[in-house]
Amino acid sequence: MSRRNRRFRAAPVVPVLLAASALLVTGCDSHSDAPDAKESPAPADGPHPGLEAFHAEDCPELTTGEKENGNLITLTHDQPEKGVAVRPGGAPATVLVKLCNTTDRPLPGIALSTQLEWSDAGERSPGLKAERREAPDGTWRAAELVVANDHQPLTGADAPRDLAPGATRVVEYRFRAAEDAPAGARPLTIHAVRADADPGDNEEMRGGGTSSLPLRVLPRD
Repeated sequence: MSRRNRRFRAAPVVPVLLAASALLVTGCDSHSDAPDAKESPAPADGPHPGLEAFHAEDCPELTTGEKENGNLITLTHDQPEKGVAVRPGGAPATVLVKLCNTTDRPLPGIALSTQLEWSDAGERSPGLKAERREAPDGTWRAAELVVANDHQPLTGADAPRDLAPGATRVVEYRFRAAEDAPAGARPLTIHAVRADADPGDNEEMRGGGTSSLPLRVLPRD
């Protein structure tokens, strides 16, 4: 089996959501972390302090490429281009994700999936754990973080919900790094997918949305 098609589900790496397509960064080793990367503060278990402002932001318009791909949903996150950073054994980093139904019809059963692009998939664990909760203050639940180099948006997809015409949905993720997590930056991609789609039918997989950001594990102190 080729490296590109190998998947690894780290033992402590858990249930989350994701897949990889348009990527903001390329994989790098532990010597190539951005020197100015900062750890993202983790909010208390109450509502995220930036939730209200993020929810009030206008949904972005679908790009020409997204329309050509059949996308019906725009998916955005609250992090700057540098993404989020976690330190081994340290506090978690959080990401707010917003789904927007850009159509004039209801979209049933839209689930979320998260995937980490990982060049060593199948050979070593990224040592990451992911959780998610429905905003503003839902219960944190383990999410499956798919670790793979190929496009697997349906793997690990969960929490399907209907999206009314023009409606939005905000979900919060938090990521933690184990004490032995290897340092480095990898693309993290979050997908909105049809929960009942046939993974072997490309047409069935159309209609979701994708957003990517760098996830950095900082060097140990």
